Amino acid sequence: MNELSCRFSRTSVTRFNGPIADGFLAGCVAHLQEFDLPVTVTHIGVMVELPMAQTTVDCDGPGFCVTLCARDDVALHQARENLLYMIDRVQPGISQHLRWSGDIARTGAPPNFYGAEVVTVRQLGPRFLRVELDCAGTAALAAGPGMHFSLLLAPDGRAPVWPRINGNGRTVWPAGDDCLHRAVYTFVDLDPVAGRFTFDVFEHDGGRTTDWARTARPGAAVGIMGPGGGDMPVGDDLLIAGDETALPAISRILGQSDPTRRGRAIIEVADETSVSLIPAPEGVSITWVLRDRGETLWDHLSDADLPGAGGNGFVWVAAERDVARRAKSHFRETLGQPADRSYFSAYWIR
Repeated sequence: MNELSCRFSRTSVTRFNGPIADGFLAGCVAHLQEFDLPVTVTHIGVMVELPMAQTTVDCDGPGFCVTLCARDDVALHQARENLLYMIDRVQPGISQHLRWSGDIARTGAPPNFYGAEVVTVRQLGPRFLRVELDCAGTAALAAGPGMHFSLLLAPDGRAPVWPRINGNGRTVWPAGDDCLHRAVYTFVDLDPVAGRFTFDVFEHDGGRTTDWARTARPGAAVGIMGPGGGDMPVGDDLLIAGDETALPAISRILGQSDPTRRGRAIIEVADETSVSLIPAPEGVSITWVLRDRGETLWDHLSDADLPGAGGNGFVWVAAERDVARRAKSHFRETLGQPADRSYFSAYWIR
């Protein structure tokens, strides 16, 4: 891809002239498909085109050439990080030899990092805590695509050391005694004017974030990276399912859905005390699956019909890894639900 074919203004280029494995290109394609990214295979490489960024990898001689272009510096940085993660998986040991030119930050914090402080933590039902943060980056977080963010927590008793950008534009994470705990959460409400946002933590005994949220005091410092992932599902007819860990995302999706949307929500929780009122369009039914009665999310999903007619339905599932994988295989491979009309995510691992 040359610059004329890119619709974005921010660009960055690198080239690797060393040897690459025979299966390098096939490995890139497999990696991208694993994450359900829209891959175009060309005669010399691959291209991924997303709403905010484009990435091409061309194996046009010795080694390969990478061209990134994006809407802004945040999207460009995220595209570079994703590309480097892919290369590290496909052929470890070569990403550190890449030297980038073009639009690239070489010092300071990553462009998608923001500091924040705790405002309040309050109980929300029997098993959730609602956390409110004061964050100068709230407006940017609200403007970007995606409903999720990464919460960064410093080790107990240590002053936080936040990630930085190295001279080649890559994020360097603190290690050793300063290693950060990272967990992904869903925005509940963002107020760009006040510079504050909220998110919910499912209380899990022994969980690092649970322990932190139960004891956090106003003014406690945290790091935020985002936004990213979890775009709102499209379509008039929706099948959406998950367990407690997905409840904040399900609530946000249903709460922001068009009032005319129809469909079905299936939510697995521990018992009746965990059942809550979720705002949803009148045409969306909600089924609560109670584990203390021996019910499982998979039992209900395996019997569920595909949503929509004429390809206008969407399947959204977020749960424990094995359940998410079974659901993906069932709906994609067995029932034929298209990849661009479905989303499957492992929110936790048993």
